[in-house]
This record gives sequence, structure tokens and C-alpha cells, in this order.
Amino acid sequence: MKLNIGSVALLIASANAFSPSIHSIQLITASTTNHPTKLNLFGGKKTGGDDSAAATNEGGGGLMGGGGGMMDQMKMFQKAQEIAKKKNNIDKDIANMDMIGSSVDGKIKVTVKYTAAKIPVTPQASYDIVNVDIDDVYFNEASAEDLSANIVEAVKAGQQVAAETVMKEYQSLQEDITGLAGAM
Repeated sequence: MKLNIGSVALLIASANAFSPSIHSIQLITASTTNHPTKLNLFGGKKTGGDDSAAATNEGGGGLMGGGGGMMDQMKMFQKAQEIAKKKNNIDKDIANMDMIGSSVDGKIKVTVKYTAAKIPVTPQASYDIVNVDIDDVYFNEASAEDLSANIVEAVKAGQQVAAETVMKEYQSLQEDITGLAGAM
């Protein structure tokens, strides 16, 4: 399953909406006691006829166990928060990089800066051209058409460098998101 950054942000934003209160947990547990699909939020039914704390859990699930209860949801929520923090740090690192595209054997250089998405609803980052450096000799010798075509080529090269850099930097984040999606 693939998730994008927007999905993780939505997961983080909506996690509190799905966190039941202690009162509702008690109601759910009480109302599903004899039902075959009961919610084992606190570790499940004791086995072996022993009511002591040393008895084992059936299924191993529940709030205190490890099989799909509240603790797992809390761990997934914490992991989603860690991923969001990591994404913000990666965005800051990439924003500080100068990504340079060139054409005409380096006579035209274009510096591209990455700007992270500011609105989670439309998670589109932008690549801004912040500098165009043209060799003086080439500038004086080139025709307007050649100069224009080579500037466009340098801009495209800069955007390609920026896209590859962002993809490389986000690779570790993608692995974390995939791990979170696998846990669901």
C-alpha cells in the first residue's frame, strides 16, 4: 500500500477523532463481553480458569497486549508524528540546498531552490529559480534564440536536479511511511 505525505498528514490530524475515552472503552468492553467479535482492549480473556495476573491472554491482543488494541493505535499515532517531524526536517534541509542546472558546457547556470508545501490540503512543493548566471563572453556572442533556448535547457536541468535531490532525500521517509502502512 502506498501513502503519500498528504495521507500521513491526514492520519495525524484525524487520530484524535478516533481515540475513545476511558468511559467509552468500558462501555464497549461491557457490551461485547459474550460476542464472538468482542474488542479485547485490555488483553483478552484469561485462560486456564485462573483469575490471577499470571494467567495468559487469549490472542495476545488488547490495550496492554500486542494485537491491535489501543496501544498499537497509540504507537502508530506516535510513529506518524515522528514521520511528520522527519518530513519537516528533510524539507528544511532541502530548502537550504542550492540545486544547479546548466547548459552550454556550464556557460549558463540556473540555481533552483525547493520550497516545501505550506498548505496540507494541496501538498505541492515548488521549485523556484533564484539565480541565473550567464558567462559574459557567451552572452555577448550568442544570438537571442540560442540564448533563450539554452536558458530554458538550463532551467529544465535545474528542475531535474531538484526533483532527483528531493526524491533521494525523501527515500528514507518513504520507507518509514511504508512501514507504518504495513502496520495498519
